[in-house]
Amino acid sequence: MTLANQLTMLRLIAVIPVMAAMYLQFPYARAVAVALYTAALLTDYLDGIVARRSGKVTGFGKLMDSIADKALIVSLFFALVGEGSMAAWMAALMVIREFAVTGLRMVALEAGEVIAANSWGKAKMNAQSLAVFVLLLGHPERGGWQGLMTEVGWWLMLVATILTLLSGWSYLRDTPRILSITSQRDQRL
Repeated sequence: MTLANQLTMLRLIAVIPVMAAMYLQFPYARAVAVALYTAALLTDYLDGIVARRSGKVTGFGKLMDSIADKALIVSLFFALVGEGSMAAWMAALMVIREFAVTGLRMVALEAGEVIAANSWGKAKMNAQSLAVFVLLLGHPERGGWQGLMTEVGWWLMLVATILTLLSGWSYLRDTPRILSITSQRDQRL
């Protein structure tokens, strides 16, 4: 287990305390959720740097990085929809895309290929991460700057939704090629 992979696993584990901070009522719970989310995002940035600098980019790391990102973001989508900060249709489109691309990645992995994040996927992830961060700073039932953050976050999430759809298309257009490789492998068995 490389240091980069340990950072990725730490991000996956961070989902639990982030969600606890979102749902448990205690003083400064929202601030704790923002701090934990920010720390988790930093592990996403650091794991890639560490893996590339050490020359230890692994298939496990590429796959788990994607899974850890999705676990963190999708969990927060549910919390944000539940409190009214995010539209359910946005979350639904983004979660469907995540399942579709993850399924394609699993099929590709079975065929011996690892599908790493492309530039559309990275743009989508950055937009989602920023939108979630801004929504965490806001609150739908409050006015002032928190109400403003909720409004800005909604528009950022709309941009993230559009990028999610474009990103999903960029991966899914490779589906015929992946299925062809899988079919050829199956015929050899």
